[in-house]
Amino acid sequence: MTATYRPRVLAVDVGSSDMERLCSILAPAGYDVLPTSGKAAAATASRQSADLVLLDVERPGTDGLATYRRLLAELGGPALPVLMLTPSADRQTRREVLEAGVDDLLITEPLDPLELKVRVHTLLELKAHREAGGMRAEAMLDPRKRWVEMERLARLGTLAADVAQNLGRVGEGLQQALAHVQSRAMQGLPPEVSELKKLGVAGEQMRLHGQHLLSLGPTSPKDIQRFDLREVVPVVVERMRAAGRLGSAEVKVLLPRDPIAVVFNRRQLEQVLVELLANAADAVEDVKDRPRRIHVGVELPDIFGEFGPCMFVKDTGIGIFEDEVGAVFEPYYTTKAPEKGAGLGLTVARALVEAMGGKLTVVSRVNLGSTFTVELPEQTSSW
Repeated sequence: MTATYRPRVLAVDVGSSDMERLCSILAPAGYDVLPTSGKAAAATASRQSADLVLLDVERPGTDGLATYRRLLAELGGPALPVLMLTPSADRQTRREVLEAGVDDLLITEPLDPLELKVRVHTLLELKAHREAGGMRAEAMLDPRKRWVEMERLARLGTLAADVAQNLGRVGEGLQQALAHVQSRAMQGLPPEVSELKKLGVAGEQMRLHGQHLLSLGPTSPKDIQRFDLREVVPVVVERMRAAGRLGSAEVKVLLPRDPIAVVFNRRQLEQVLVELLANAADAVEDVKDRPRRIHVGVELPDIFGEFGPCMFVKDTGIGIFEDEVGAVFEPYYTTKAPEKGAGLGLTVARALVEAMGGKLTVVSRVNLGSTFTVELPEQTSSW
């Protein structure tokens, strides 16, 4: 029987206690962690056929960036992805690491096991793209794109860790509610209504978390489609209306006459629109003094190439206070009851849009409404 291949992770200039921690996290996940010094890194990488390098930026007595540059020179280029480890990092440190050409940076105090595994997995995918001569590898050579990618990976890693922790809490609540039902059943008594409600809430939370995690899953080449962006909006609106997810809102679709040819993961783009429309429907639900309206549509790209096509969702809802606008994209920020949402919809929407190279923004005024805009990257595709 053929043994399963275990990727080799080279840990350069990592202290003994940190090395034990890395091994305890990565070894059970299917990785072999190999310690080495900065001076011997290149030789060890070649001898052991390493797949990834972990490098401590600030270990006393070493210079992480100097070690990285020496490793790069001795290997003859960015053949191996490098994840730098640091106990803390301000924006200037991140910029220095970026400008040196490092693939990613992970803060280790505290070290989140799930985030480490997510970063390692993502960088191994990058290595595969590089070896295949993929477009992604070429794009990563651009420092500006590398900076955006580094920030995106940091947010995705943090989001994955947050989701895992919250799922654990939901699971504990589910177990407690089930224990109550079982205890009452053994006594020949019906369960209390409040505990049954907890079961329902926990089940819905588990469903929502699963849906969001699936949305953030990796994209394969077969997921990428060429389509008319205008088609997405009416399809999603009708699907949500049929499912009763738009409530009593009056929804108007606004589309340009000309087709807009794009090449994206259509399923993920539809999920972005679902999250934005669900958010808008909730925002107008309690409005009493004006029509409950949602305008959703697509705008053509700028003719001068300043920006690509845009999707927008505008509502006449309750709006967002100015000091809370930035928080709406943070994980688990929500004003909804637990049974109505997990507080991840807008977070997932932003992560998906940024993974496509776009940007998700919001403009809002209290008691007037909000406008969410998805700015997609400019594409040269045409029909």
